[in-house]
Amino acid sequence: MLPAWAHKASDAYLQVNDAPPRAVSLKLSLALRDLDAAIESLDGDNNRQLNWGEVRQAIPAIQTWVAAGVSLQCGGARAALEWTFESLEQRSDGVYLRLAAQAPCADQAMELDYQLLKTVDATHRLLVAGTLQGQPLAAVLSPQSSKAVVLRQAQALGRSSAGHTGPAVLAQFFPEGVHHIATGYDHLAFLLALLLPIMLKTARSSAPAAAPGRPGLWALLRTVTGFTVGHSITLVLASLGWIASPSWVEPAIAITIGISALLNLYPVRWLRSDVLALGFGLIHGLGFSSIMREAQVSDALLPWALAGFNLGVEAGQLVGVALWCAAHLVLVRWQRYEQVVVRGGSWALLALAVFWAAQRLSAP
Repeated sequence: MLPAWAHKASDAYLQVNDAPPRAVSLKLSLALRDLDAAIESLDGDNNRQLNWGEVRQAIPAIQTWVAAGVSLQCGGARAALEWTFESLEQRSDGVYLRLAAQAPCADQAMELDYQLLKTVDATHRLLVAGTLQGQPLAAVLSPQSSKAVVLRQAQALGRSSAGHTGPAVLAQFFPEGVHHIATGYDHLAFLLALLLPIMLKTARSSAPAAAPGRPGLWALLRTVTGFTVGHSITLVLASLGWIASPSWVEPAIAITIGISALLNLYPVRWLRSDVLALGFGLIHGLGFSSIMREAQVSDALLPWALAGFNLGVEAGQLVGVALWCAAHLVLVRWQRYEQVVVRGGSWALLALAVFWAAQRLSAP
């Protein structure tokens, strides 16, 4: 049986490459969970599990749906794409279905319009990578956007992949990093588990009798920095292929939330929160790296994509921290803040972590 659901944000992947002598090859990978959400007849018995028989029977409907939602303009004219089933493929977050098509777009300007899942999932993204006429390309598309993306400009202009320079790719992947942390509820839950006791210390250090230096604020800065350094290290190393991302990463991320919440309830005095954030950040970075590995961005553009993605993750993380700090300033005046918010919140995060860990360990 193939799982029809997963916790990861909705992503699809498109590889675009030259297909000699005068064509362009497209390979589109779509998550079965997304297809299940978009095509009502896919999961025929509604048991939230897909088998090969159900998928095989639905392939014609999937091809029709993809043909209506993916448009390629070649030299100003729409190319007729005939999508054919290639295979099922296992990715880090589940099973995907891969379709292939070819377009006669040799030496012509190319634009891609992507509308799949537009009315189904507003968070859906398409990550595009490949090589055209020896030039690497990388882009991120949202079906919510009304603009098509330029894959290649006309050869007469002297640039075969304009818009896919390093800075342009960085700008493309920055919002993807923000999107990834904003929809990465497990990463946000871990940050909250770290911040709960620190913010309590910050409140106490703001009292008139507190010692100079505001130790709570310094602890907050050190902890956020430790998490940033930790996940940045493994994000880069795993995305570059220098280290492997093991299969236990997703359950381990849930376990880091549980341990952090448990330490809020039963503190270990000698264990510093910034050291904990650094160590656990290494595990979370492996989780962040999955999207970069799956996108298969070429070596030439990968550093730029990584930089944009990581900066986006940091920006989203800082916004999350700022929002919690603002909420803290309101809640901290409540007499039962420590009992309800800190301890009650930690118990809730511990229960959530146990649920996520059990869910991920039991996934096929």
